[in-house]
Amino acid sequence: MLKVPRALGLADLVLLKIVAIVNINNVPPVAVYGWASLALWVLAFVTFFVPEAIAVLAFSRRYPGEGGIYLWTRQQFGDAHGFLSGWCYWTNNLFYVPVLLVYMAGIFAFAAGTKSADLINQRVFVAGMALGWLAIIASANIRGLAVGKWIQNAGGISAALSIGLVLAAAMAALIGGVAARPPAVAGAGREMATSFAVMCNAFVGIELASTMGDEIHDPERNLPPAVYISGVISLLSYVLVTGAVLMLVPIGQLGAIQGVMQAVSAGASQAGVAWIVAPLALVMGLAIGGTASAWFAGSSRIPFVAGLNRALPPALGRVHPRWHSPHVALTTCAVLAAIFTCWSMVGSEVAEAYQVLLKSAVIIQLIPFLYLFLGLMNLEGTGATGRVSGAAGLVATAFGIVAAFFPTSDVRSVAVFETKIALGVLGPTAIGWLLYLRSRRSDKSLGRGARL
Repeated sequence: MLKVPRALGLADLVLLKIVAIVNINNVPPVAVYGWASLALWVLAFVTFFVPEAIAVLAFSRRYPGEGGIYLWTRQQFGDAHGFLSGWCYWTNNLFYVPVLLVYMAGIFAFAAGTKSADLINQRVFVAGMALGWLAIIASANIRGLAVGKWIQNAGGISAALSIGLVLAAAMAALIGGVAARPPAVAGAGREMATSFAVMCNAFVGIELASTMGDEIHDPERNLPPAVYISGVISLLSYVLVTGAVLMLVPIGQLGAIQGVMQAVSAGASQAGVAWIVAPLALVMGLAIGGTASAWFAGSSRIPFVAGLNRALPPALGRVHPRWHSPHVALTTCAVLAAIFTCWSMVGSEVAEAYQVLLKSAVIIQLIPFLYLFLGLMNLEGTGATGRVSGAAGLVATAFGIVAAFFPTSDVRSVAVFETKIALGVLGPTAIGWLLYLRSRRSDKSLGRGARL
């Protein structure tokens, strides 16, 4: 029995799920298709998020406890598949957390107005901001979830404030008669497919709290309403922010990293409310920082549980004697995330580095969901609803994985881009598999059955 405090109540769960899902850095890359982007968001919600929510509620009832999707896959498909699923879920965040940190640096570049916006192209600034915030969230979460959760909670509140300011800027542009007029449909079908993969990945996060299942107050009562509330808020947030961005700046002028701030800066200036840029940069930066903290804290529970079960080095399963946090797993995740943040910037422009991190994260993140939806189709007691939902989620997930390999216009060299993504996906997966085989050999030599 894990001796970790139950620090998450209903309000904490709602804010955690919102800050984990609603990352409006996903909007600029997919808002370039005009009003058709709104339909893509709804399609991703129906085909991916809804089946995901059904699966999460079903599995959390059937298999409660620490580990979440890692635990569920092991119970349904055995040790080897459980390890691969958990490993991918964890290592994805070695890419995704740096994605968030790079984007947060781009947002904070606008904190002093448009004069400082060019800092996003300065690697020293981006690296300094990213690594500094990583140190802060690691330290807070090592002090325990009761401390670390306040960064996530502040991020959830800041996300709501940032969405309100974006909508306010769009309303000012509309009233002032300076709103952009995007086309109904723009862009090629192949690029839309790539964006659909990003949209599916944007709705990932409803399962994150379940990785901390033993740290939730009364999960059977609190998880379902948290899922419903955060789901509705997530869809509305993405649709409304996308519509606002389309009204604030012509789609041909959207940038992948600083797109939301760029749009608000341009539209607000024309509408005479340029003062809104600095406060938006602050609250939006805090929101992204909270998102990074949520994923950092949640994903660290995977190597923590794997360490407890000796699928990974047992030291990862240690709990801090004073703060009762998985401090070794958290520290390991922090060091690896720092390495991947620096690696992404070697030999790439900042925009291309962002795309490499984002697409690698999409592919690795979606692999565990293949298991989740296959498991839902075979889970006893779910009936036709479970089978249909699982099939829909499985198709959307497989399509998203394939589409993530398509390069975007930010890519200068397709060969380098594809090579980096291939290495970014296959490298961590191969390392994980070798560690698993090593743990099995070690267990057999000691006369134990391999456990995960």
